[in-house]
Amino acid sequence: MTLRKALLILLIAFCASMCLWAEPITFSGGSTSIRKQGEDLTVTLSGGAVVQADGVKLTADEISISGENSRIVKCSGTVKAVREENKLTLLSPELTFDRKTQLLLVDSWVQIQLVSEEVALSGARLQYNMETGLMILQIQARILKVTDKGLLSCQADSITYDSKNGTLRLEGRCSVSWGSDEYQAAVITIDLNTEELRMEGRITGTVNG
Repeated sequence: MTLRKALLILLIAFCASMCLWAEPITFSGGSTSIRKQGEDLTVTLSGGAVVQADGVKLTADEISISGENSRIVKCSGTVKAVREENKLTLLSPELTFDRKTQLLLVDSWVQIQLVSEEVALSGARLQYNMETGLMILQIQARILKVTDKGLLSCQADSITYDSKNGTLRLEGRCSVSWGSDEYQAAVITIDLNTEELRMEGRITGTVNG
């Protein structure tokens, strides 16, 4: 059997395993390599790598697909993730997508835009559960959101954004600027639906109007 034929058989087997998922996965790249170790099969795409799976389109310099039923998708180098369902665009140097748990994980600087919710976020670490809509940003975390009260700008060591329930939780060196008002505290919780703000720890602030 020639090497080319063997690689083709491995690729067909890989594609067949992907059919076990409820959602199909498609991929393309200028260059493709396949590595098989035991029962584990890894496909690595480079040169304009593109993967579409579970409602997310991923583009990067290099993308690898591995794990049982093509569970893990790892992207590196100029990564862009687009999710049409909630008009999300994510930019980062690297990203890992766990298709089984629906988690997008980033352990590097990340910038996110949620056009449907008029939200922009950034930080140096991200965990985003696409199923629950829960987003956790850490290290120099920041969120900007347009509200009826004016522009909401938040900074903290950690920010948890629950888009489904419309809540924000800031922890560690929290700073909030909302319209003409400013607040600082150890922990700040914001209900975006009722515009209620709760603070814990040493609190300082300036309220106008």
